[in-house]
Amino acid sequence: MRSALYIGSLTHSRRTPTKHVFRYPLLTWLLDLDELPELERRLKLLSVNGRNVVSFHDRDHFDGDKPLKRAVIEFAGDPEIEQVLVLTQLRVLGFVFNPVSFYWCYRRDGSLACMVAELNNTFGERHPELLRGGGLAYEHEKHLHVSPFFGLDGSYEYAFSEPGGQVWARMHVKEAGARPFTAILHGRRRELTNASLNVMLLRFPLMPMRVVWLIHWQALRLWLKRVPFHRKPAFVPGEGSVRQ
Repeated sequence: MRSALYIGSLTHSRRTPTKHVFRYPLLTWLLDLDELPELERRLKLLSVNGRNVVSFHDRDHFDGDKPLKRAVIEFAGDPEIEQVLVLTQLRVLGFVFNPVSFYWCYRRDGSLACMVAELNNTFGERHPELLRGGGLAYEHEKHLHVSPFFGLDGSYEYAFSEPGGQVWARMHVKEAGARPFTAILHGRRRELTNASLNVMLLRFPLMPMRVVWLIHWQALRLWLKRVPFHRKPAFVPGEGSVRQ
């Protein structure tokens, strides 16, 4: 089974206009989207598109109007994609928030066709970005207002491992040739069983709620440090935030 839990950390490092660094422990889910029915059968506390302590819902991704695997393949525009893995948060007691979900899209021969970075902000806006042609390293222009402490100018530089015994993802914000911000996610694989899920729910209770709380706590700290604030621009579904 490819689906698993990954236990690790998320680190944010801001270099300008003031230094601001934090790191906190993180539980993430790796899901092989073909394994969802089997996961629902095996795991007592998990449901697919239903209520449970932990739940996966197609509506929490893309437009939410179709099964997620089909939505990813249609977005990628590659009918040769056979397997889709997503690193994400699941609903806990009905609540979820994913700053970003990462998708690995594999062809029938096992080669990596592309990746997708699906961004969400705390205003309820969502925008997927198709990453092609760079192996496991990509650059993509910013299209979603994610943080009020960064504007829309510039791009994201992504780098990834493939999921195995460990997984990592790194994202630089690139502006005017500089990299003022870096985020690094790293996790170690844990097999996904009823026992491991029970332990992780005790070790990382209410993980999605904690993510939202930490976002607002760190935003308060940046505001107190007088980091410049950018107002949220208009948003057009399917296109992203509108540049002024």
